[in-house]
Amino acid sequence: MKQDLNHVLNSNKDQEVTFEELHIRHLNLLMDLRSENLNNWFLKMAIINTFDDLKIFLNNLKKNKHKCIIAIEQRKIIGYLNIFPLNDKGTCLRISKPNLINIKAPITEKELTLGLIKKSISITDIKTTSWVINSDINNNHLISSARELGFQPLEKVKLWSKNNNNPNKKTNKDSYSIDEFQEINKFNLINVLNFIRSNQSPLIRTILDLGQKDIFNRNDLNSGAIIYNNSVLCTILKDINFQNSKIYTLTTGRSWDNRLVPVLRQILNNFFEKSPYYIIKTYEENTELNLYLENSDFINKFQEIILVRNTIVRNESKQIKTINQSLESILEKLNPQGNAYPSPFPLKSK
Repeated sequence: MKQDLNHVLNSNKDQEVTFEELHIRHLNLLMDLRSENLNNWFLKMAIINTFDDLKIFLNNLKKNKHKCIIAIEQRKIIGYLNIFPLNDKGTCLRISKPNLINIKAPITEKELTLGLIKKSISITDIKTTSWVINSDINNNHLISSARELGFQPLEKVKLWSKNNNNPNKKTNKDSYSIDEFQEINKFNLINVLNFIRSNQSPLIRTILDLGQKDIFNRNDLNSGAIIYNNSVLCTILKDINFQNSKIYTLTTGRSWDNRLVPVLRQILNNFFEKSPYYIIKTYEENTELNLYLENSDFINKFQEIILVRNTIVRNESKQIKTINQSLESILEKLNPQGNAYPSPFPLKSK
């Protein structure tokens, strides 16, 4: 009796009429229709409905998602890289180091590298004005390939880890003599953004074009700022310029602030105590900060050079063929005052 009842219920379920918007997934149902004209019309409507839903889906996705570029030879992937935005506006894109797989004739390693980077530049959005490549300072192959495509050296960065020769040594979180290392939130966000922008060169500031959303994207539990009398002295933020999510940028003022001496070492020790395998990034030109880290048992693991291709450089090089000049010198020619871009006005809270 129970089996008969289940049979009836299943039969009723099979006979239940459902109402759905026609989609590509229904193509197998169209095969049962005998009318060619009706089938053609159904197929057209299925494609239209499917693409309408796809458009809604894409609009809901975060803009400027990562993209992967691949090189194919004889139906096999022989190389790839990915590109992603460095700011919310999508004006600056990062091109990762090309990864090469089983390279064989007739293409060379350099041709493959050049082809992947060229393709990355060609498919980006019209609003994109800058492309950035990070390279190990000893990777002459990548540097020369990027230079051949119009990339110019922008700056060098240092990446630091903590010397853990004394793992039992603990830091005292309560010994800070100025305002504690604060989390970045809506109350101090504008001050943090103004501080970071004011300590970037005009060129870097324009290329990165950071806004409030970009600070939030770089903010997490390990991030924060040293603040004294509402003035930001130092920030630590996740660096999304690297595919390695364990790298953080340490930013201080252009001139070394001695108020950091008694507290910065403790804050960094606490940072590495929570995350011993993380990396701190600084800029090579910030010599006083780098010397401070070196004298505080931090280890400079490796260095990288940042190369950038910018529409201003490209337009200038086409006119006067100065592609091998430095980026700063090209921008100086665009402005007789020698100041490539004006200093930013401080942002105000809304």
